Amino acid sequence: MITPKSTARRKKVNFMVSHEILVKLQMWIPPGERSNFVNGALESAILRYKREKAFQAMDELRKKANIKTTDAEIIRLKNYGRS
Repeated sequence: MITPKSTARRKKVNFMVSHEILVKLQMWIPPGERSNFVNGALESAILRYKREKAFQAMDELRKKANIKTTDAEIIRLKNYGRS
C-alpha cells in the first residue's frame, strides 16, 4: 500500500462506510494510525482506478482505429529509448 506523502494538508471529511468495514478498521488498525491507513488505501485505490480508466481508453482507441497492438506493446513503444 502507498503511504500518504504528507500529513501537513489534511481536511476532515464526512462519508459513510459499511458497519463491517468500520469493525475491521477498529479491530486491526490502532487509533493513531487510522487516518494514515485510510489515506494510503484511498491513494492506492485512486491510482488503480486511474490506470483502469487509462487502459479502457487505450482499448477504445484501439478498436476505433482498428489497431491490433497489445497494451504491453504500446507501453513498450511509449517508453522506447527512456532509461
